[in-house]
Amino acid sequence: MASYEKQQPPPQPPANAAPYYAYPAPQQPYYAPPPPPPPAPRRSGPGCLLCFVFKVIALVIIALGAATLVLWLILRPGAVRATAVSATLSRFDLAEGVRGGEGVLQYNLTVDVRVRNPNRYRIHYEYAEAQASYDGERFGYDPVEPFYLERKGERTVTAAFAGSSVVDDRGALRSYRRERGDGFYYVKVRLYADLGFKVRVFNARRKSKISCTLRLPVPNASATPVPTMLGTRCAVDF
Repeated sequence: MASYEKQQPPPQPPANAAPYYAYPAPQQPYYAPPPPPPPAPRRSGPGCLLCFVFKVIALVIIALGAATLVLWLILRPGAVRATAVSATLSRFDLAEGVRGGEGVLQYNLTVDVRVRNPNRYRIHYEYAEAQASYDGERFGYDPVEPFYLERKGERTVTAAFAGSSVVDDRGALRSYRRERGDGFYYVKVRLYADLGFKVRVFNARRKSKISCTLRLPVPNASATPVPTMLGTRCAVDF
């Protein structure tokens, strides 16, 4: 007896299902590649050589500048230190002059300033001068002999001021009377100098100023002048 299977009909989609349509996949738009850049113009032989030489010189200058800056930062000099050790004020008389606001100052002052070099090379004071002022009015000047400061060494510089000077300031006369009553005068001494020194292979020059504010006792005309020990630290512009 022949057996056979009854063929089943294909399944039917649901009645409410949306119809299915097959769409082709979207294609990427086509962009044409940009045209190649035009070839750079070739330089001539002398032009290339000149450009190369210029680059080499620039690199050498930059390297030397950087090396000099580094060496200078490593070997740069330290500031000189100065101390007013002692002073002798044997006369300091300020009298009002004939004209109003003008006075005549008669003075005799000697100051010893110790200057110390903290560096490992010598410093040459090629030119130096000392100036003395009172209440902003300069009254004394003394040229100082050129000298050397040895490595890690020190030297005492003596400045002497003597004579008379016109002080055209009534404020100075008022300060003088007040300080005379207090028993002390405040005098400023400055040392200006042109310095020269050598650090390894570098030669350098610069200007320096040492400023010392001194508190000096009123001199006694009937007694022998005696040095006043100060130990006053001075400001140094190195």
